[in-house]
Amino acid sequence: MSTRLIIPANFSYDDPLPFTCNQDSHVMLSILEYLVQATYLSVSAVLNSMIVYTIFRCKGKHSYRRNPFFVLYAAEAVMNVYSCVIEVLFGRLIIYMTPLCPALSPFFFTPSILTKLYFLLNHYCLAFKTLSQIAISFNRMTCVIFPVHHFKLWQNILAPVLVSLFVLPLGVTWNILVSRVYVNPNGAGFSVNYRDAVAWANISFLHLFHCIPCLFLMIVFFLASIFGLTMLENRLRSAERSLIIFTMTLGVETMLFAIAQIYFAFLAGYLPGIRPLMLLISFNVFDVLYVYSPIALILMNRQLRRDIFHLKGDDPGFLSASSHNQPAARVMAPVMH
Repeated sequence: MSTRLIIPANFSYDDPLPFTCNQDSHVMLSILEYLVQATYLSVSAVLNSMIVYTIFRCKGKHSYRRNPFFVLYAAEAVMNVYSCVIEVLFGRLIIYMTPLCPALSPFFFTPSILTKLYFLLNHYCLAFKTLSQIAISFNRMTCVIFPVHHFKLWQNILAPVLVSLFVLPLGVTWNILVSRVYVNPNGAGFSVNYRDAVAWANISFLHLFHCIPCLFLMIVFFLASIFGLTMLENRLRSAERSLIIFTMTLGVETMLFAIAQIYFAFLAGYLPGIRPLMLLISFNVFDVLYVYSPIALILMNRQLRRDIFHLKGDDPGFLSASSHNQPAARVMAPVMH
């Protein structure tokens, strides 16, 4: 029989919220599900770590750090590594390792700094990824629209953009800081949830506040990028086309996440029947991107692939729209193959 956590109408911040774990009739299946998710999340963490290491290790002619696209991707990759590691070690562990539920859950019936940090940083990373899609999409647009001035433009704006990426997600998480974070039954395990202290500033609404401008701007940047591609030389167009497709595919994640947040913020009470589907989308949409983004970037970028795995081969060249007409600044181009 399923157990629900019933939250009293009035309770203080420190009141315990106990519950009894549900019985799991398919323990081995739950453990297998955890192992599958832990495997692909671990692969994502390893690949993203290798990409970040390569970006900051290579110097001179092959310096990825001089290319703003790779710097922006590295910032997002760091967030991906954290998200994957914490999910493997805590988030998915408490959901799917059901024999742990009776032993671990009592430690979190009262407020815990661990669950508070986990929940807060989880939503911080989600907001960061949403905003980083704007920055990466804008970077690709300027690369094809302003190929001559792209490098100089990003020399001036890269630092402020990075600062904004790390500061603006706080606009999503501030309500969590003052709210009660608790654990509740999830299947035969348990997961982390919260009760907002400021009712109008629920987490779905705040995520949506970021997602809507993000979607609008990404559509504008995508259309402008497509137009810019038609203006490039064929040699440069083929390289930039692949990277723009890669960037727009990442943007699909933001669109699906926004749809889920629209539902939870405004429609959950009117359309309860599709709640399982929305939970599935919200829960798994980032998993797909965690795995897709590092694998796709490594497969599509020949030079990055060679540098990561120390493969031998001829220098594929480094010219692209981002370094076109910039002979003094040999910025390594995202040559995609």
